[in-house]
Amino acid sequence: METKNIILVPLAMTEYSQGVFDYAAGVAEKYDTNILVISVINSRDVLSVESVVSMGYDVDGEHYLAEIKKGRKKMMDTIVKTSGFPQDRVKILFKVGHPVDEILETLVRESPALVVMGTQGRSGFRDASIGGVAKQVFKRSPVPVLSYRGEKCREQLKKRIRLD
Repeated sequence: METKNIILVPLAMTEYSQGVFDYAAGVAEKYDTNILVISVINSRDVLSVESVVSMGYDVDGEHYLAEIKKGRKKMMDTIVKTSGFPQDRVKILFKVGHPVDEILETLVRESPALVVMGTQGRSGFRDASIGGVAKQVFKRSPVPVLSYRGEKCREQLKKRIRLD
């Protein structure tokens, strides 16, 4: 598989997203590559909204998706601005579906040289070594995946082995 000069960065738009993006931006700067961010709106969440609608509640599924995309776009604009990485070198894809499937499909379609992703997603389980989406992407990705762990992980490890 021939790769393109881009780094794919799956972001769940959580408190960890800025660190993941900043790390990817540093790699992109060093190797003069662009960044493609993918943010997947889980189809399970969309089905939940549709279920509420079917019960007679006045909820608009299309409006829900539009608001989620709007909020994530605003977060991404802030993340990119905070990082200092040039906005014109960042492309953002919003997908609706199963996160693992959408990320893997994007990997095949876009052929990035590298994936940079965090190990914690929306669930944010601190004690889990790696999140479910990240684990599946690591196992099935046709391109190298770089794991961003963050400063909290370093500090926890230092305390555990008493290097503080």
